[in-house]
Amino acid sequence: MSLRFRSAKPDEARMLLLARDPRLVSATRAAARGLERLPPRLMRDGREVLALLLASAEPPRQIICQPSVAGPSWPALLATASDPFGSTDMVLVAEGSGAHPLPAGVSPAGITWATAEPLELARALRQAAANRKQVPTDNPEHLAAGLRRGEIAVRYQPAVRISDRRPVLLEGLARWQRRDDTPLSPDAFVPMAERHGMGRALSIAVADRAFSEMAGHAARVGASLSLNLPLNVLVERDVPSWLRALQRRKHFPLGALTLEMTETTPVLDRSALRRALLRLRDAGLPVLVDDLGLDEDRGWLLSLPFAGIKLDRHLTTAMPRQARARAEVRRMVRLAHAARMTVTAEGVSDARLWRAVAAAGVDNAQGYAIARPLPAMALPAWHRAWMAQAIPR
Repeated sequence: MSLRFRSAKPDEARMLLLARDPRLVSATRAAARGLERLPPRLMRDGREVLALLLASAEPPRQIICQPSVAGPSWPALLATASDPFGSTDMVLVAEGSGAHPLPAGVSPAGITWATAEPLELARALRQAAANRKQVPTDNPEHLAAGLRRGEIAVRYQPAVRISDRRPVLLEGLARWQRRDDTPLSPDAFVPMAERHGMGRALSIAVADRAFSEMAGHAARVGASLSLNLPLNVLVERDVPSWLRALQRRKHFPLGALTLEMTETTPVLDRSALRRALLRLRDAGLPVLVDDLGLDEDRGWLLSLPFAGIKLDRHLTTAMPRQARARAEVRRMVRLAHAARMTVTAEGVSDARLWRAVAAAGVDNAQGYAIARPLPAMALPAWHRAWMAQAIPR
């Protein structure tokens, strides 16, 4: 499966139809007319659909799929397209005696079923779009109950080394799949967790899920898992012990974990932070500084024993048009490399930004040009596709 490193094309953001049944093709076209939409783009190979889902281009908005046509790509395709935290609506068409069995590990939450009838397909497409709407909550008791019930999910966004494009990190990002199947992105609940003293419980829930899903080398695609810890959790003395206990229980390799420090509150005790970093380093747990940007006074963090820094996506995206942003990135790269730290640029969403951060000496790139946050089941397919691409010029 071969992908290109490129921007979105208009015809890739519309509806895709993966089918061979002429009746389904005709019914889908009729449903599209009834919804006043463009005709679907007909696909006949599951690998091609998966390629469009995993490529750097804008993914399709909706996919109608005849499951028997998907072929060997079926598990990864379904896990990616039906991800309730993604941006694609998935409609599956029942064949024969009824619904096609779902692969192990795929949640039915992001899937809408239909029959090969125009009115039924139109209804299913409207329903699939409605199912994706978030219903945020500001009630901390709802989150506490969700934590107890194990409703926290994780999606993984790869970061790759610019020199050879190999994956180096898979950042585990928290998601909340509520009991009513409402998917919530981190902005909708992580700040609430930290305001109400649930930052530690949330961190443990994310680590528990991530270690379970990423214990195998194939799932990690050769990269290290990185987990975000808020500052107030990172400085707690028992972090190495509960992390290591979880790793052993889940059979997750001890040397395959990196931490990222997120700062929702300012650092008030620099000595305590230094001690925490040394404690974690001694335990074999490197820590990265997350979201370093322009016009802030956190440069002193580079004097602490971090393993690396991550550049804020706003700083990255400003580089092509702002000489000051380019100069600041080059300055940070010099300071980080002098301290033997790696530099990762977040927000690399196209080839232009890839070239900009590469020219500034940045080590790693992360962003939509490489991959969106993906379910664990889709990572091996993404890895094969990514490594098959030509290096962007």
